[in-house]
Amino acid sequence: MKGTNWIGDVCLSLPAVYALRYIYPDAVIDIALKKPLGAVLEGLTIIDGVIEYSPGFKGEAELVARLKRNRYDLGVTFPRSLHSAALLFFARARRRLGYAADMRSLLLTDRVKRTREIRSKHQSEYYRHLVSHMGDPGVPVIPRLPVSDNEREEVRSLMRKWGWRGGRLIGINPGAAYGDAKRWYTDRFAEAADRLCEEMDAQAIVLGGPLEVETAEEVARFMKQLPIVVAGRTTIRQLMALIHETSLFLTNDSGPMHLAAALDVPLVAVFGSTNPITTSPMAREGRFVLVRHEVECSPCLERSCPLKHHQCMDLVGVSDVVGAARTVVGDTTR
Repeated sequence: MKGTNWIGDVCLSLPAVYALRYIYPDAVIDIALKKPLGAVLEGLTIIDGVIEYSPGFKGEAELVARLKRNRYDLGVTFPRSLHSAALLFFARARRRLGYAADMRSLLLTDRVKRTREIRSKHQSEYYRHLVSHMGDPGVPVIPRLPVSDNEREEVRSLMRKWGWRGGRLIGINPGAAYGDAKRWYTDRFAEAADRLCEEMDAQAIVLGGPLEVETAEEVARFMKQLPIVVAGRTTIRQLMALIHETSLFLTNDSGPMHLAAALDVPLVAVFGSTNPITTSPMAREGRFVLVRHEVECSPCLERSCPLKHHQCMDLVGVSDVVGAARTVVGDTTR
């Protein structure tokens, strides 16, 4: 399989991977992902191997050579780009399955029409529909990602060095890689975190990637209760283990949101410019609450608010998020 290119999309494609395993229970199933995304799937037993490659001509030439040596009977491309189909074509997979899009149909042996109806479904169903071309995909599965005991102990040790007092943790994820239209405000994240830390007798930990350090530090400056800021300081596996240790996760629509869902952590997700019908977290019933206010221009799917008012996020108040958190974790005042 040619995997997707974002952490969240890797998670969203997992039900299709489960479906492929259901269709081919005895097959060797490998997935190719850009570095460092392979770390997301470490320890996942439904696949046999993760092939990581570096972006660029050299890395992709090495990927094609490796795929060619493996002589795959079937190649599945989850991305709809011409580029991803070309990788499978040059790797000489005997059958090549993908959505017919972006002038790549000639590179595919098995083409699935990308209808308006399937584009309007949840992304997990979008990927499962593609795989169902090969057979009955079985019952949809809510994916779970494993974190080892050693990884959990490693991040606990790190957190103690960073100032963790040993009690409950509330994860705060104020970033979103796609753009600021997806981001709730840092001062409101801070106020919600302060209120919930007091109610739950917990400590906040502010997470994010290397490009979100400034956003995370801004949340910390607004907070009255000193949080642990780990944005930009973790690997993907450490990030996953940290999320796993939290009792509650407050987040925008983002990759870490989907990680939290796949780690079965109670979460509150703030949605604004994006579409919850297609990208809401895949979590057990009662394990997440989605906070969103209906506005005429949402979802716009833009990186920044084209109307300059950001009303979809401006209408989301601190009390909305705190109330949602109380719902998902029960009575936070206990």
